[in-house]
Amino acid sequence: MNTFINKETVVKKQASLVNGLIASTREFVNSLDKSEIQTILLSGSVARGDYYPGKYGGMVDLTVMKKPGSNILPEQLFGQDEEPDIPYHCVTVDNAHYQILFTEFVDYRLFQTFEEPRKFALMESVLLWDKDDAYRKELEIIHKYSILDIKKRLDESIGYIEYLLSEYKIDRWYRRDAFLQLHENLNSSIRIMIQCLFYKNSVYAPAEDRRLYYSFSLKYVPPKYEELINRLYAQELASESDYMRREKLFRNDFLSFLKERL
Repeated sequence: MNTFINKETVVKKQASLVNGLIASTREFVNSLDKSEIQTILLSGSVARGDYYPGKYGGMVDLTVMKKPGSNILPEQLFGQDEEPDIPYHCVTVDNAHYQILFTEFVDYRLFQTFEEPRKFALMESVLLWDKDDAYRKELEIIHKYSILDIKKRLDESIGYIEYLLSEYKIDRWYRRDAFLQLHENLNSSIRIMIQCLFYKNSVYAPAEDRRLYYSFSLKYVPPKYEELINRLYAQELASESDYMRREKLFRNDFLSFLKERL
């Protein structure tokens, strides 16, 4: 089994670089005219500590919230957008590259409307500046909402897994010898299961393109999680016996874990 570079290893390896970026980001934030700004958050990989730029470089993620009623534009505060094709306002300051989500103040009601990856990003962000503790106070309400929201998502997701793997669904495809479809339904269940592992840890799930990677850093996962995931993802798509092996593994070691202490 191949061992990948996990988040914890990256955090240790990049600690010096990340700490330097955080220090320079705080200097940048301190230099801004914040008369029209309510809250500034450090988000993304620098906030997590696993910033790991490659040949295409990397950017520091900031979330900047305007004061309610403000009409200020990001150009007025940060200057020209250097990357207009990226859906953020991008600037370079003292050799540090920033991509800035410039947005309205996020209160409890607005938070509820966000897609899950954005909820995840906000909840893992670090507060850099907050006038009159407005966002900090709102965050207390958001946390209470998120507890109920995450529990609801877990229940609904387990329900959908059980629908995909119901006797009715399995019989439908067995009658057609459609083992490719059976494997695909199981693969869909696996993706939902990984999302549910975040819910079991009382957090929102990140975007799907990074969800599996970060699941290995969760505190509560099935025993021997990495080993089991490798066995679960190995598949012979036209094989009945391999489908039976994978379904049994999924039910016994993953679905049962999700349903514990609900």
